[in-house]
Amino acid sequence: MAAAALALALTGLTGQASAAGREPMPADPTLADLTFLTAHNAMHNTEDQGRSSLAAPNQPHRVARQLDDGVRALMLDAHHANGRVRMCHAIPVLNPCGSNADAATVFTAIADFLDRDREAVVTVFLEDYTTADQLGAELGALLAPDGRLGAKVFRPDAAGVRENGWPTVSSLRESGHRLLLFTDDTAASSRDHGKNRLGFMAQKDWTVENYWSMGGGIGDADWSCYSRWDDVPLTREEPGFRRLFVMNHFRDVPMYPTYRNDNTKLQDRAENHCLPAAAKKPNFLAVDQYGDGNPMAAVDALNTYTYR
Repeated sequence: MAAAALALALTGLTGQASAAGREPMPADPTLADLTFLTAHNAMHNTEDQGRSSLAAPNQPHRVARQLDDGVRALMLDAHHANGRVRMCHAIPVLNPCGSNADAATVFTAIADFLDRDREAVVTVFLEDYTTADQLGAELGALLAPDGRLGAKVFRPDAAGVRENGWPTVSSLRESGHRLLLFTDDTAASSRDHGKNRLGFMAQKDWTVENYWSMGGGIGDADWSCYSRWDDVPLTREEPGFRRLFVMNHFRDVPMYPTYRNDNTKLQDRAENHCLPAAAKKPNFLAVDQYGDGNPMAAVDALNTYTYR
């Protein structure tokens, strides 16, 4: 059966499968047990760029405020423009990348937050249009062993996650390794690749992710949950290793009040459509306009139990 068709069939196994596999959240949960609020296109926000100059902003506030408000994973687009790696949602004419915030500024904001909140674990998902040399020139100082973020990066490859499973959050806090970095550049699978040496893991090696769009900016939403990658189904499991599940819950274009209505239904879709389709609970709930529709309520609800 094709992956999309299989996913659609599995979504019929709604609350029945969900209830059967639930267990109380352990006192010392692992990364695979927990769910984190995730900001889609976190850099494409009104506060940084101004409402009058920004086409269809995905978020209301800059990255620092998002983290302070409880966002714990950031989806960022990286382009090289005007001699720097820029964090920007490139839309020709409407939103060229040349004047957007450089990546070093955004990652410095992450470093500032991790210094302020010694309990937080933060994940970055990079939609990556850069070369290893470009990313290294931009972030090398921050991610060097003696840089502000270098010692905070958790490397699942070096930690033996495939053999031992994901660590507990308490162990990450104790070690100080509270930043996970993923890139969609598959070349980073190699330990010798420049991006891997910076600490960026190839995302397809460690996660599953559903198709990103629920449809246009208005109208009915498509809640079917199937993989965005033909070669990595949502149900992919390896012996002793449970991939983290990135659940996308947004439209082609963020439009009000559609995103607010969608965010109020996040828990319903997560538990009754995407969880059964993936046979695992979402670990990252990615939304537009995190301040509308209370998506944190869905995160809190999912963090009351594990699903096996």
